[in-house]
This record gives sequence, C-alpha cells and structure tokens, in this order.
Amino acid sequence: MFLRILCLMFIFGLFSFMNAQTLPSPLEKRASDVAKLFRENPGGYDALFTAEFLSKVPSVQLTAIFSEYYAKLGRCVEIKPVEIRNSQEGRFTFYFERSFSVSVDIAITASEPYLIAGLLIGVPVRLSQTLDEVIEEIKKLPGTTAFLVARLEKERITPIASYNSDRQMAIGSTFKLYVLAELIREVNARERSWNDVVMLEDKSISLPSGILQDWPVGSPVTLHSLAALMISRSDNTATDQLLRTLGREKIEKMMFLANHSSPERNMPFLSTLEMFKLKGDGTGKLAEKFIAADAKRRRELLETEIAQFDKKKINFSGVGKPRMIEKLEWFASAIDLAKVLNWIRQNAEKDTKGREILAINPGLDIERAKWRYIGYKGGSEPGVLNLSYLLESNEGVWYAVIATWNNEQEPLEESKLFSLVMRTTQILK
Repeated sequence: MFLRILCLMFIFGLFSFMNAQTLPSPLEKRASDVAKLFRENPGGYDALFTAEFLSKVPSVQLTAIFSEYYAKLGRCVEIKPVEIRNSQEGRFTFYFERSFSVSVDIAITASEPYLIAGLLIGVPVRLSQTLDEVIEEIKKLPGTTAFLVARLEKERITPIASYNSDRQMAIGSTFKLYVLAELIREVNARERSWNDVVMLEDKSISLPSGILQDWPVGSPVTLHSLAALMISRSDNTATDQLLRTLGREKIEKMMFLANHSSPERNMPFLSTLEMFKLKGDGTGKLAEKFIAADAKRRRELLETEIAQFDKKKINFSGVGKPRMIEKLEWFASAIDLAKVLNWIRQNAEKDTKGREILAINPGLDIERAKWRYIGYKGGSEPGVLNLSYLLESNEGVWYAVIATWNNEQEPLEESKLFSLVMRTTQILK
C-alpha cells in the first residue's frame, strides 16, 4: 500500500460527489468519501484515514490539496471504477463539473472501519471530445506548439490530427530516441550486443537527471542497462556514455537514416554535458561563440574550449527561466519524432529489447487496459516540453502521439500539455 498523495506535476481541485448513491463495497464507499472532500473547507480526516497515513500526510496538507483541486475544477459529479484489484485496492475515475476527469487510486484497511491507508491522485484531464478540440486547446497555450497523431503502418505515417507538425522545435531529452535507435541498429547488424559491458568514463559523467553521475568511474555497465536508464530515467550520464561508445558521427548518421527533415540543426550532435556547459557558462561567451560558428568550427570548439571548461563552473543561477532554447537545444519536428519512433518500432520487431526499453516508463498515467503497448520518451527544460508516445491498441493498430511546447519568454505550465496528451490517448480508438 502507498502512504502518500501524488499530485502529478501540479495541484488541481477535484469535485464534491453529487450523484449520491449506495455503493456496494467498502472500497467504493471510501471512494465516495474522498470525492466529498473536494470542497471549499474539507475536514473530518480522522474518521476517514488511518493514523499512519495522517502522520505522513498531515491534515493541513490534505486541506490545501482538496480545496485547491476544488477551486480549479469544481465539484465531483460522477465516480466510475476502472480497476478493482482486490477488496482493498482499486482505481477510480472522478469526473468534475468543469469538464475534467482525474484518476484516483485508493487503498483501505482489511477490516472495519475500513479506513483509507493510501491515496494517489493523478493528472486532471480535460474532457475534450475530439482531436480537433484538443488541437484548439493546444493552440491557446502561450508560445509555440506542435501536435501530431499519426497511424503507423510499415514505413507509412498517416496523420490523423496535426498542427505545426513540420516545424522544427526544441525537444529536450527526447533527442535520446536517436541514441537508442543507433544502438538498435548496431545490435541488429551484430556490431554490438545488448550484453556488451563498458566501463563508465570520467568524461561521460554528466549532471542529473539520472543516477549514474553518482557511480564510481570505471563501473562496468552493460549497453542494455545504459539504454534502459537513458530512456526510463532520462539518465544524462548513461546517455553521454552511450554517445561516446557508439560515436557522435554514428548518431548523426542515424538522423539521416530515420529521415530527420533538418539534421543539420543538431550537428554536431551534443552530449548532455556539452549542453550543460554551453548553457551554464556564466559569462555567456562560450554559447555565443558556439552559436555563431559553422559546423566545422563547432566541432573544434567541442574538442577544445568546451571540453576544457570545468563542469564545476557550470552556473544555473536564475534557474527556471528559458535559456537560448531557440538556438541552443536539440531540435526535431513532430513528424521527425514520429519517424524515429516508427523506425524503432520496425527495427525492434524481432529483437524486442529496444521496444521493451521504451516501455519501461510510460510517462503519464495512461489507461493500460486500452493499450497493448505504451512506449514513451519525453524531454524538458525551462521553456521546453515534449511528449512522444508510441502506442499499439488492443486491436493491433499502431500510433505515434507527439506534442511539443516551446516558450522563449517564460516557464511552461506543463500540466496543461500533460492533460491534453492524456485526453488524446483516451479519444483514440
């Protein structure tokens, strides 16, 4: 059982339960009780939650969460069970009067009075009815956005819904899909094996996200482990070690092989540490010099001034503000990302490890019962957000769902795009 409330990326307010009715089980009764807490002045927690739960999540925190959800979303008007795992644990969908739904996981004790021992609240999802409505909402987001839903059939990519899908935009860590694709190619060509072991190099030690930055230099790691951490944890050190092992030029060639429409935007193909150095040079001179240079000169800078820049001097004062995202980032269009996802799908069909790696972390809390396969990679930095999904329906239909949001002026309210992508996966048949 879990003993915490997880408010995914942002806090919204859920609705009080209007459709009062007698629920047939203690678990469903507690779901109704939770729904009623989404009001202006919630309370009475001692009668609903275990003492252990309240020791972890005090009343004042609960009140802040429930009341803010209520302020944002209004009242709860309907509850539907989604997955009843057993008599004590289940997932429900709460529906709200301002046209949002929220996934709620609840766990109760085994005996009376069946107190709530675990509560997990997911991302509010706007109840758009069509993909056209989703696009209209995406257009309203401040800054620049792109969106693509496409059906995948062999090499064919058929757009179902599209907005700005051919526009080159900053994608953050989603660039790691090209690293994964090159590793898949080399394994298929028997140039490498997933079980190959490499030693973690000092030059590969980057900054978080991830865990490998804290491992000792010289640690033996398989290529499979590096790829799994790179995709599922967006581990930057794992990424940089793979880039060094596979070779920068090989990954640049992969962009051509996967039909990236503007590969020159990403040449030379930067490691995460190189990007951190360029953006974290407090003087800004290193970035200015790199941006002004042609591709040949940029490669020279990577081998000299950028390589020599001490990563201890990386300075992210004022963190949270967008930094040169229109000039210094990894770039791809939504169509480009659909193409590389489709390349991975096709080339990881026999040896499925590449697909399996892409499915370790589903990103958002997408309804698993609807999908046979959920593959995901996302990327973000201040002012940048991308979510890229490879999905297979239970009927065997493959889709790519891509959403990108850039804003050079201010940080993003990421939860808005999360909600719209969640809704997209619900609309798709």
